[in-house]
Amino acid sequence: MDAQKVMVCSLAMRLSSFVNLAMLILVSASASTCASVALGVTAFSSSVAQASSFEAANNNVNEGSVISAEKQNQSVNFKRDEKINVAVAANFAKPLKSIAEQFTELTGIEVAVTVSSSGTLYAQIQHGASFDVFLSADRARPQALVDNNVVHHGNLVDYAKGKLAFVYAGDLSSEASRETSGKRNCEQIARSSTGDTTAQINAQLTDCLSRQLVQLMENPQNKVAIANPKLAPYGDAAQQALQNLSLWQQFLPHRVMGKNVLQTLQFYTTGSVKGAFVAYSLALDLPADLSSNLPSHFNSVVNTKIADAVTVIVPVPETLYQPIIQSLVVNSKTVATLSPNLFQPLPIKNVTAPVDEPVHKGDNETTRAFRLSDANGVSSPSLFVQYLMSQGVQHSLIEWGYEPTIASGVGN
Repeated sequence: MDAQKVMVCSLAMRLSSFVNLAMLILVSASASTCASVALGVTAFSSSVAQASSFEAANNNVNEGSVISAEKQNQSVNFKRDEKINVAVAANFAKPLKSIAEQFTELTGIEVAVTVSSSGTLYAQIQHGASFDVFLSADRARPQALVDNNVVHHGNLVDYAKGKLAFVYAGDLSSEASRETSGKRNCEQIARSSTGDTTAQINAQLTDCLSRQLVQLMENPQNKVAIANPKLAPYGDAAQQALQNLSLWQQFLPHRVMGKNVLQTLQFYTTGSVKGAFVAYSLALDLPADLSSNLPSHFNSVVNTKIADAVTVIVPVPETLYQPIIQSLVVNSKTVATLSPNLFQPLPIKNVTAPVDEPVHKGDNETTRAFRLSDANGVSSPSLFVQYLMSQGVQHSLIEWGYEPTIASGVGN
C-alpha cells in the first residue's frame, strides 16, 4: 500500500512538472511574439514619421496644388547625405552661416565654412585647396582664377554688392557743441528729410567724414583701424576713400592694420582704436552694448552711448571708392549647373481649368517649392550657388547691409 502511494505521488509530481514546463514554454513564446510585434510597430511608425518629414520638406506643395500618385511614391527621396566646403570672405561670414543653415535644412547637404580674407583664400585655392565654392569680397580674385584656368569661366557669379562704413567713438560733449555750432553733424545729414539730392547729401557727408577724421587724428595717440588693402577688398576701398579725401598720408601714423574686416572691427569693439573702416554690414551687427539703438531699416548713422562717448556709424559715400562687387566661383574646371534656378517658385497651372484651355495670368498664382528630386544630375556646389542666387535669398541680403546684384537671381 505504501509502495502504491509513493508511486502515485511520484507520478503526480512528474505530471505537475510537465504542466509547469508547458506553461512556461507557452508564456515565453507569447512574450516573444508580443515583443516582436511591438518592435515592428515602433519601427514602422518611426519610418512613417521619417518619410512624412522628408515629404513635407521636399515637396512643401502650396494649398490648391495636386500631387500625383507617382509623385507621392517618389516623395520619399531622402535628403542628400553630402558635404560641401565653402570658403568665404570675413565680411560675409554671418550672412553665409544663416544661408548655409537654411540650405542644409532644405536639402540635407552639410556646408563646412572656412572664413578668412579674400586674398588668403585665393592663395590657398591657387595652391590646391579643395574648396567647392569660394565667396570673395571682390570680383578681381574670382576673375583671376578664371583667367588662370583654375576654374571654368561659366562658374563665376556676382552675388552681392557691399558698402563701406566708418565707425568711431566721439566725445558726447564735443558732439553737443557741434550740434549747437550751426553745422549739421553726420547723423543729421544722413537722416536728412530735406529735398537735397543724393549728390548733395554725398557731398555734405563727405565733408562731415573728412572733418571727423581730421579731428580724430589731431590727437597723436588716437589710432584708426583698416583691413590690409593687399588682402581685403574693404581695406582697399578704405584706402581709396582716404586718398580721395587727401588724408592718406596724414592717416598713416595712426594706422592699425587688421588681416580682415572682422579683426579690424574687433580692434574697435575692444577699445584698441578710436575708429575703424569696416563693411557696413558688420557695423550694423555691432554687439548690443555698443549699438542697442540700431534702426531696422539700416539707412542712417547711429549714435549709441559707450561710457562717456558715442559710437557713430557713417556710411562712406560710394563716390569715394570703387563699387564693391562681391563674386563667387564654383571651384571646378567643369561648368557648373546654375540655370534654371531650381529654388525659384515654379508656377502650376490651375487644376480646375480644362487641359486644353490656355493658362491665364490668374492661373499661375499657385506655385510649388523646391524638390530635391528635381535636382538629379545637379552637383551639390551648383545647388548651393543656385540657392544663394534665388530671389528670396537675394532679397534678404538687404537686411544684412548688402545690395542684391540682380533682381531675379541666377537662372532667370
